[in-house]
Amino acid sequence: MQSFIQDFGILFLVIVAISFLVKLLKQPIIIGYILSGFIFSFFIAGGSSTEEQILLMAELGITFLLFLMGLEFDFHNLKYLGKDIFISTTIQSALFFTIAYSLSYLLGFSFIQSAYLAILFMFSSTLLVAKWLEDKKETSTLHGKITLGILIVQDVLAILILTVLNLLQETSALSILFVPLKGLLLLFIAVIFVKYLLNHLLKMAHRYPELLFVFSLGVCFLFAWISPLLGYSTTIGAFIAGVTLANTEYKNDILSRLKPLIIFFNLLFFVGLGFQITTNFDSHIISLIILFFILCFLVKPIIIYLTLKQRGYDLKTSFMVAVNLSQFSEFGIIIISAGIVNGLVSGEVGAVAIILVVLTLLVSSYFIKYDQKMFKYFEKYLRKIDSFFVSKEQVNEIPKMTGYQIIFFGYYDLGKEFFAKLEGLGKKALVVENDRANIHLLKQEGIPYLYGSVSNPYFLDHMDLHQAEIVVSSVLDADESKTIIKTVKGRSPKALMIVTAKSLKSSLELYDAGADYVIYPSYLNEQNVSVLLEDYTSDINKIITKKINDLTRLKVRQERLKGTETMFNINDFMKSLSLKKTVQKVQESAQSATDILHLDALHFTKKKNSKNQEKN
Repeated sequence: MQSFIQDFGILFLVIVAISFLVKLLKQPIIIGYILSGFIFSFFIAGGSSTEEQILLMAELGITFLLFLMGLEFDFHNLKYLGKDIFISTTIQSALFFTIAYSLSYLLGFSFIQSAYLAILFMFSSTLLVAKWLEDKKETSTLHGKITLGILIVQDVLAILILTVLNLLQETSALSILFVPLKGLLLLFIAVIFVKYLLNHLLKMAHRYPELLFVFSLGVCFLFAWISPLLGYSTTIGAFIAGVTLANTEYKNDILSRLKPLIIFFNLLFFVGLGFQITTNFDSHIISLIILFFILCFLVKPIIIYLTLKQRGYDLKTSFMVAVNLSQFSEFGIIIISAGIVNGLVSGEVGAVAIILVVLTLLVSSYFIKYDQKMFKYFEKYLRKIDSFFVSKEQVNEIPKMTGYQIIFFGYYDLGKEFFAKLEGLGKKALVVENDRANIHLLKQEGIPYLYGSVSNPYFLDHMDLHQAEIVVSSVLDADESKTIIKTVKGRSPKALMIVTAKSLKSSLELYDAGADYVIYPSYLNEQNVSVLLEDYTSDINKIITKKINDLTRLKVRQERLKGTETMFNINDFMKSLSLKKTVQKVQESAQSATDILHLDALHFTKKKNSKNQEKN
């Protein structure tokens, strides 16, 4: 009989081999973990004591996974979610739940089991989608921002659902009444802890890396211990602990030290899910798996597409977001696992959830990878139904918008004064934009704009570009940029064409397509660093002046952004420094730095003169 260490070693070798294979196929690593657990359980050590011990360790994985999500959760991100994203996500989630619940109930599942299966249907995978957007350098594109915004709202909804599910365990009306009150008490404890203890303790622990590591874990397990005492799961407590640490200045240090340990236990959690996969399904279970799998790639993208179109987003953006979010989420597995632990759902439902998540992640990866090709194929069909949606911002004044010499495709934060200067020089400027948040800013500043998307082949055909002298584009899609270049150069050959690229390869392609200058952000950042270093070595006052100007401009922009439509008004409990005080402090520090430089120079001059006198 092999020892636990030997069995665990064999399991880890299986994990390594399967993970390599999964990454070679460019699939999410969690699929490798789940498959490794299934293979080990089914073919190597099924039913052994090793499996039971790993499953016990996997329970820690759930706690650490929610702790990690809390650590990576930032309240400041909520400030920039427009109400359109919030409304769209809420409508989508309600429709997903209703459809999935109805089908599950019709297939013979109980009320509780149908509810848990419907919850699985509601969410998309943050781990998968965020990684793909990052790899494809699309996090700053419009569809990338909307996708990430929807995922943030879904994560918030998931935590709220975990909280509400605690109500299902209560039997009396009085107990149900006390559940939200206990939740408020838990949040109150977290706020008091942060305000009066946490920062002071972190300040001391930060001096010693080992102490910071131990203390951060202590915070996690403190809330994981308190939470069940108030009727909530340990996972809720772990998430709250993560959020409390995430909104401190030591967040990055904590995350860098804890992440390897958290990843290890997360690995065991997903391996444990592989242990729980069974192949002994009844016909109605198999029917449910097939039905949910089909609906995931049919109903989910259609609903997401229609809700975004209804809120005024353009055809391509809505399609890309819908494709990105067509899968089930690891968060759904966490919620169902909590239901299994509490005895509300059977292990069979858990196995169904795991299989569906694995299958949809596999297929969805290829959908996301080839989303541009998919759009080109479906575009002609989508155009036919696009006429049913008329955006709030869409204007029918394209023929009147003539005589513009400077055209921006995409909003640049240049300020109203910049456009006023252009008018003073006899140049009319126009901004072409399809992001509703930026449209709101343009309206506020009274800057001429045109709502539209380059992905619409008829849009550029109706634009008057004959008098264009300078055209600047922030569009990152290479094909759309080439379309802009071709159209502008065709109608105004002498126009200066400046476009933006997301990669070195795209930069060269756009130059070949006829661009006069290509903005490649990574290259520009390198150039800025070079300029800053040259300024520092020649005159530090240049750096200080640049700091004051940049900080002032950033604060002005922050003040303007506060006027945009937001999902939550959380500014009341997040204090921010006023623009005037911040600039004043920077100017004071700049003055101090200048004085120090002058004193050093004076001291150096006196020292040099005294030496010369000694020599004489």
